[in-house]
Amino acid sequence: MKNNKAVLEETEKLKKENKGLQQYLREAKATIDAVKTGTIDALMGSDKKKLKVYTETATDKTYRTIIEKRHEGAVTLNKNGTILYCNSYFANMVKLPLQKVLGTKFKKYINNSSLENYDTLFKQGWKVYDQDEVCLYTNDGKTIPVLMSVNRLSLDNNLVLSIILTDLTIRNKNQEELKRRTMQLEEKNKELESANKDLTSFTYISSHDLQEPLRKIKNFVSVLLKEEKKKLSDDGKKYLQKTYETANGMQVLIEDLITYTTAKDAERKFEKTNITNIVNEVKKYFEDALLKKKATIEAFNLCESDIIRFQFRQLLQNLISNSLKFSKPRIAPHILIKSKIVSGRKLINNYVNGFLTSSLAGRHNSQQKLSPENNYCHIIYSDNGIGFDPQYNERIFEVFQRLHSKEKYPGTGMGLAICKRIVENHNGFITASGKLNKGARFDIYIPIT
Repeated sequence: MKNNKAVLEETEKLKKENKGLQQYLREAKATIDAVKTGTIDALMGSDKKKLKVYTETATDKTYRTIIEKRHEGAVTLNKNGTILYCNSYFANMVKLPLQKVLGTKFKKYINNSSLENYDTLFKQGWKVYDQDEVCLYTNDGKTIPVLMSVNRLSLDNNLVLSIILTDLTIRNKNQEELKRRTMQLEEKNKELESANKDLTSFTYISSHDLQEPLRKIKNFVSVLLKEEKKKLSDDGKKYLQKTYETANGMQVLIEDLITYTTAKDAERKFEKTNITNIVNEVKKYFEDALLKKKATIEAFNLCESDIIRFQFRQLLQNLISNSLKFSKPRIAPHILIKSKIVSGRKLINNYVNGFLTSSLAGRHNSQQKLSPENNYCHIIYSDNGIGFDPQYNERIFEVFQRLHSKEKYPGTGMGLAICKRIVENHNGFITASGKLNKGARFDIYIPIT
């Protein structure tokens, strides 16, 4: 009986102590919540020697408000390295509830590999601002690389060590990704160099080894057509003529390919030139063809610009060749070339306000060629030929794109692709617009430096 009574008394005693501890914990939690929310005016604590009162000053409150909103860990330590305050971000970093972090030693969250760095930073931080990389140790056994910045602050008339911890995980991942992409880029550059060497070899072979047998085939067929014409049957003449035309078409294609591939890498010698002079040179080049078709080329108000002369001549030759080829039957071709100076700023404003053609708007949007600081020589080239469907405004500049059959309109489908490349070599851009049976128009924009 006596033993039972003693057990009951001890049980009652433990119940009272347990109840007191629960009340103490509730009060402690309420105090912590009050500190977090800033609803207290002062907090009193004690050490072995004397009582200390920590007040809720405006400076402290502002400090806590700022660091609570940071996307970085923020901690304040006393001189013993105990955490007086930390924000929620730091608690999340170490995978612990906020109340379990407050009052603990900060050093327990430092990975062993970084203890030396931390000790140095802790010592220096009370003197001058300093920072270094360390690794945090989280409650779930993982490590987080962080940039630890330390600085001494005076809060509520007490010196504390302010620590800001920037998570470097994302930065390190980005650096790894950058490194990986750099390696990929280096590999692609090597592949590109190899492809350029192959292209150079192809260009050489095309301009020499492939063209020589084609010239011989054309010469042999030409001789046979002239000297053996009477001996050949009608079918024989037809086949020889087809052979000549095929060889000639292949030679033109090779020449166009060489022009296209070398236009990008050709020596770029810019000369200030009046476009009228180039037009006059091209007129002489097409003198016979113009007479044969009774074609006229009208050019006026052409501006002066820095251009690569031989490339610009090629550009106009290709455009005029197209106009003569795609002219209407029994109607004399009429080509109009004019230009005006326009500011880049005005072009951009026109684009924004929807005054530019959809073709130009698309090119501006994708290539960002327009510069508000530049003036542009806007060359407008138009003809009265058969035109084309507006849906092909962009497509006609692609390599090997043809809108008509070879039988009806011979050619390689490279002419306008070469024009586009030449204009881009001048840091400009070209657009096309047309309507069936109502002619074609090309707008060329060359920056004036």
